Amino acid sequence: MSLSYGGPVCYAYFAMMSRLVNEYKSALLGAHRNVRFFFVASFLTQISSGFFSVLYNLYIKSQGLPDPVAGYYVSAGSIAGAISLVPAGMLSDRIGRKRAMFVAGVLSSLLYMVQAVMHNPVWIVAGAFATGLVTSVIWVSALPLLAENTRKDERFHLFSVNFGVALAAQVLGNLLAGGMSGVLGHTVFAGSPTGELWSVRVTLLTGAVIGLSAMIPFSRIEENRIADAATQGEEKKRQPMGAALRAVRKRRDQLGLIVRFTISSAIIGFGAGLVIPYLNLYFLERFRMPKAGIGVVMALGQAVTALAMFVGPAAARRFGPVKSASGFQLISIPFLIMTAFFRNMWFASGAVILRQALMNCSNPIQDSVMMALVDDDLKGFAVSSGQTMFTLGWAVMGPVSTTVVHHYGAYTGYAIVFSVTAGMYLVGALFYRASFRRFEGQVYGDGVAT
Repeated sequence: MSLSYGGPVCYAYFAMMSRLVNEYKSALLGAHRNVRFFFVASFLTQISSGFFSVLYNLYIKSQGLPDPVAGYYVSAGSIAGAISLVPAGMLSDRIGRKRAMFVAGVLSSLLYMVQAVMHNPVWIVAGAFATGLVTSVIWVSALPLLAENTRKDERFHLFSVNFGVALAAQVLGNLLAGGMSGVLGHTVFAGSPTGELWSVRVTLLTGAVIGLSAMIPFSRIEENRIADAATQGEEKKRQPMGAALRAVRKRRDQLGLIVRFTISSAIIGFGAGLVIPYLNLYFLERFRMPKAGIGVVMALGQAVTALAMFVGPAAARRFGPVKSASGFQLISIPFLIMTAFFRNMWFASGAVILRQALMNCSNPIQDSVMMALVDDDLKGFAVSSGQTMFTLGWAVMGPVSTTVVHHYGAYTGYAIVFSVTAGMYLVGALFYRASFRRFEGQVYGDGVAT
């Protein structure tokens, strides 16, 4: 009986996977050339970012600097991002995505090179702040650029590919950085008293060069949005009074949409800030898991997340994008509760991986909804507003989380913060569904943005 049942199930599974592969193949082959150049540039940029995310704290430590310097380095970048995201979005809307991202990309690579040779703590922190200011322009320009070169009906697939490319490049960057610094330390710089320092420094410089090389494919992207926007501006000047009043009402509706997107991001961001930055400490303090094991869990979480994101478009097409995005978030909440109370390391690891995949599966869908509903000249502002509140949530809730865990201990403390996060995710998912379900039918369409 089980064998006769298993055959149709396997056939249906492989048929579904084949259909997904064909959908993504068709989307990629049919995408505008700008999109393909963007993916190549994004891949190289994320590899470069992976070098610095895994090595820079080790670089600080290899110089014998005090431990708080690493904390100041992280905080400076986060603060810079939080205060500059909205101006960066407005700048991107004004001068165009390609120009903003190209200049920011070159500057960030040069700043990475400077950071790779810095040894003064003050300049290290100042460099992190400057890099945070520059990279915020890249963050808020990427999605609008991608949206402006895709049709509404293909955005779910291409936004999912964008997330998958970023995750894969980050993992590859981490692996390359760790492997290269290790090889250099045991060969070229073996026996030198500053061998560890120089092995990390050369690896970081290599990562910065990879980031700079991303500007080659990026320079091939064509942008004509600025001219279109200028033409639209001239047309608006010639509009009769009735049309002008309708434009004002539309702009008010647009700002209302952005406010709701921002509130949704804030609720999720404040909840995530309680637990996500401290998952490694959760495994270390509650289960005494070895660092290698923690790394494996984090890597598996990224891998499963990358795979899960490719299922998003199928769900969005069948159930609707808004329902699918909020549904993925709601389904992830039970796994978050399990993580809060599990005493078994293996069960907790599985819950963390599944929660991460399900929650993050909603991200490209939500981005597609935002890019479909927000006008081109406000896309950068919309992205930056949401990112600012999300980043602020991480900055504000971090000290709260560590204080609770310190006061109540590893089991009760983490149970409290994970439970609070689950509650905030529930509110955020329901708020998102209530705010945008009436726009469900407007997300798909045939027009290509300018």
